[in-house]
Amino acid sequence: MFSILPLDNPGVLKGTLPMDIYNSVMSEVKEIERDGSPNTYNHELAGIIEKEYLLKKSKFFLDPFLLEMSKEYLKNFGMGVVENYTVGEVWVNLQKKNEYNPMHCHDGILSFVIWMKIPYKMSDEFQMDSVKNSSPTIMPSCFEFVYTNILGEIGGFQIPVEEGWEGRIVMFPSRLKHQVYPFQTSDGYRISISGNLYSSQQLTYHPLYS
Repeated sequence: MFSILPLDNPGVLKGTLPMDIYNSVMSEVKEIERDGSPNTYNHELAGIIEKEYLLKKSKFFLDPFLLEMSKEYLKNFGMGVVENYTVGEVWVNLQKKNEYNPMHCHDGILSFVIWMKIPYKMSDEFQMDSVKNSSPTIMPSCFEFVYTNILGEIGGFQIPVEEGWEGRIVMFPSRLKHQVYPFQTSDGYRISISGNLYSSQQLTYHPLYS
């Protein structure tokens, strides 16, 4: 008697990085943590984060997985033919306590975030004095997408990133705004990897990319 009318809208694809690729990327990250890197990338990024660096060595292992994921993205969200994408620069955020990423979007067609190491539990974050008496809808330390829904209202979708999220990845349209709230309960780094995928042929027929 009833049926759903699907509306053309891009979405978010989630997955998990294979362990061998995760280990290759994490090896370079640990090297940067230990020795530093001349490849700072803060000048290109929105983050209020001291340590942001380009990844060079492990990109070779990561790119094929990202390109395969981009094909799956296009297959699921029907945004046109599968094109030949190029992975642009890939960077690592070594985020400390009280640092954050303000609302922003990216260049390119598709973007991704991979969570490599999360040094806190959400349950601990909720017990902080600055949080525990706040509205229950507040999500400390979370990753959040911000978007306009079909009614023209601004909404958000929070991802409660915490210990145990190592290796998880999301891929999304580059113009989709997102932000990262600060954490307070750990002195360790919250390590994430980000980057963009580009195409020589922009998807100009889709309003998101026009």
